[in-house]
Amino acid sequence: MNCFFKIISVVSFSLVLQNVVALEGEPEWAMSCKIRSDKFDYVLPEAMRANNIDMWIVIDKGRGTEPLARDFGSISSNGNGIIVFFDRGEDRIERAILGPGEDEIKDCGVYDIVGDPADFAEFVQSRNPQRIGLNFTTDTELYPMEGRHLSDGLSHTDFKNIQRVLGEPYASRLVSAEKLIAHYRGRRVATELIEFSKIAEGTRLLLDRALSNEVITPGVTTLGDISWWLEKQRIQNGFEPGWDATVYVHLPDGNEVGNTYRTIHRGDIVQIDYGVGRNNFFTDIKRFAYVMREEEEYLPQWVETAFDNAMIVRKLIRQNVQSGGRGREKLNALKQLVADSGFVYTEDERASDVPGIEVNIGMHAAGNLGHDAGAGIFQIYPIRTDYDVQPYSIISLEFIVFTPTDEWGGNKVPVNIEENVLVTPHGIEWLHVPQDRPRVIR
Repeated sequence: MNCFFKIISVVSFSLVLQNVVALEGEPEWAMSCKIRSDKFDYVLPEAMRANNIDMWIVIDKGRGTEPLARDFGSISSNGNGIIVFFDRGEDRIERAILGPGEDEIKDCGVYDIVGDPADFAEFVQSRNPQRIGLNFTTDTELYPMEGRHLSDGLSHTDFKNIQRVLGEPYASRLVSAEKLIAHYRGRRVATELIEFSKIAEGTRLLLDRALSNEVITPGVTTLGDISWWLEKQRIQNGFEPGWDATVYVHLPDGNEVGNTYRTIHRGDIVQIDYGVGRNNFFTDIKRFAYVMREEEEYLPQWVETAFDNAMIVRKLIRQNVQSGGRGREKLNALKQLVADSGFVYTEDERASDVPGIEVNIGMHAAGNLGHDAGAGIFQIYPIRTDYDVQPYSIISLEFIVFTPTDEWGGNKVPVNIEENVLVTPHGIEWLHVPQDRPRVIR
């Protein structure tokens, strides 16, 4: 490609990415208010009633102490105060925010009452709720703890103070809101999908550039160089950090090397796991690439075969996962389908010595965080597999396929696939352009 066309390509990409990530005119706050309004109107009533909670109390002290703060208001040093939702048995849930009363909260127009925290006890007692949901979990294991904080924002101090301020019988009516939170976060409204898909497509475009000769020169570029390139692009394009990019190569001896000064060489399998955020949404996407050898004109057959096997598994998942029902039931059904298709299911995220093509499935909730609070189809998070997969939920279509190849002395080539998708009553829909072919680096 000559210099002129290289310049045109870069400029064209920049314009596309600006359209994806830039917010011109109306601020992010306006979109977040519309999301809040629709969630309160259409999702909150069913989430509270399905989980038998008639009052939900959230305390936001500020400085990120409440993980769901951006679902209900702005992020500030002072916090939003005490947020109370009460089911009066009508179509609409009563919403109150007892806090600083910032003008932007009032202008958002989603709360019926903007009041004083000093009125909290009287507010609750006058409504006589029978089951009061608070943001703590019922987990009995210390590990795994990833993602638990989303449903566990209430401090021990605040829990004791709520008991003291409300007194009996209300202190005995306090229950975990973890399943309510999973339901509320899990079921999406249209405005959420619009906002999330912009960020997801922006992430996809950055990953495609990162796994190209624009960034990678075989024999020169290191894994760390790619990580830092992505970090610079994230800052330039106004994204928030999800986590540092995980850039890694898989070696023919079965080992994996990631995020080091290891130079990328011809014949390498390179993969990236990455996510960025904006306006209370974060992505979690993987990409797969092969670095061509000097003598190779076309993608080697062993790479094609490994990736094709991953596409077979992707099709199997898409055709057999719909919303409704518990995540555990869906995972068990997928395990059987994998076996029926001639593959070997494994709970490990590394290849074993078992003969055949191995498959590991790890589909977790996504959307507001890379690993969100909703239902999962993932053995590592057993509690979340007990949740119902809500209609129109964002989930990570994530799995690994390990294909043995003679070129690696019989060792297995891992193809890590991860796309952020929408789970509907009729199946899985794309929220961004998925990877249908290996990325090729020459």
